[in-house]
Amino acid sequence: MSESSESQSTMFDSMDGAVFGKTSILDSIYAFRQALAGPLPGPRAWRTMLPPFRGGEGLELAPGREGERAAAVLILLHPSPRGFSFPLLERREHLRRHAGQVSLPGGALEPGESHREAALRETEEEIGVHVPPEYVLGALSEISALPSGYRVRPFVALVPTLAPYCIQEAEVRGFFEVSLAELLDPDSVGSLALRHEGKDWSVPCYRFGGKIVWGLTAMILAELKSLCR
Repeated sequence: MSESSESQSTMFDSMDGAVFGKTSILDSIYAFRQALAGPLPGPRAWRTMLPPFRGGEGLELAPGREGERAAAVLILLHPSPRGFSFPLLERREHLRRHAGQVSLPGGALEPGESHREAALRETEEEIGVHVPPEYVLGALSEISALPSGYRVRPFVALVPTLAPYCIQEAEVRGFFEVSLAELLDPDSVGSLALRHEGKDWSVPCYRFGGKIVWGLTAMILAELKSLCR
């Protein structure tokens, strides 16, 4: 067992076994690490949630285009009564980018910052949760966020417990939790009628209760979903 895994084992020892037993938690850590270390599905998974007006542009697993800015997001898994869950954020309407949309915690890299450092920093800034670096299990495939001009690297972390969220109200209107069971439920997949550049489109999406997730965030979640099967 690696030093990181031993550290996580010690931390997860204190978890309430009525929610998740230690063995299942550690098995999940190992399974996630293995899946994230192996070949990732990338475009094959993304296409299941690809808006049709995007036309497959930018789906290749390749170095970023000239002018793209590096960014990172975090899928923050934690035990809950519904199984492993993670938060999604609802952005405020006045923002210049992704106004009103649902997103994962994250943002652009600052000078001298790694992708992982940016994902953890932005998560703490946006929802008030400090995630130790050793709880990051790995990264999903980098994906271009068109037309905003970002190249996004999604990370997956698993923490034993969460302090109450402290939302950055200037940018975040609210949040909701999604369980992996909901993500894997075929009934969560639907479509959204959307008007884009003067034309009506049927866009694939996830529906979690009354919340709709589409576009870049849905494509990232589609890759996570493919690794959980």
